[in-house]
Amino acid sequence: MIFRFSISRLFVLKFLLIFIFGLEIFAQSETESKIEIIDVSDLKLLLEEGKGSAILINVWATWCEPCREEFPDLVALSEKYKKNIRFISISVDDVADLESKVVPFLKNQNSQLENYLLKVIEPEDFINLLDKDWSGAVPATFIYDKYGKQTEALIGKQSFEVFETAIKKVID
Repeated sequence: MIFRFSISRLFVLKFLLIFIFGLEIFAQSETESKIEIIDVSDLKLLLEEGKGSAILINVWATWCEPCREEFPDLVALSEKYKKNIRFISISVDDVADLESKVVPFLKNQNSQLENYLLKVIEPEDFINLLDKDWSGAVPATFIYDKYGKQTEALIGKQSFEVFETAIKKVID
């Protein structure tokens, strides 16, 4: 009798552990979209560290409809070309919107890009670092070759094909 009771308890315990750990494993398998807050000096460092590989930097915001519309194409291209070019997304949303808007958007997009949220005091420094001729309008995508030279400044919403053509120029 004692033996049966112990086996029943073990069975229940085993079932609960499988259920609990199964949920934890399932939760961990969901795509984690990490995001880091950066400033202009951090961006300068990213660009310097990036020399040696091509880089695509997309500047966007959750409040920007064209940004949200083109983002799935960037995610798809990052999967296709992740071995050839670094994909960096920089949100210009307010830092206060990080958890309520930016993170949910990135998770919804299953973004595996290098995701950053820009915190700047002077936007002109950020704008001039990426392209002195850029007005600051989003979306904006800047593509750099492996030597750190900017090869494209794509301002406004772009198509998958336009992005892919620009990427191919710096990886071939």
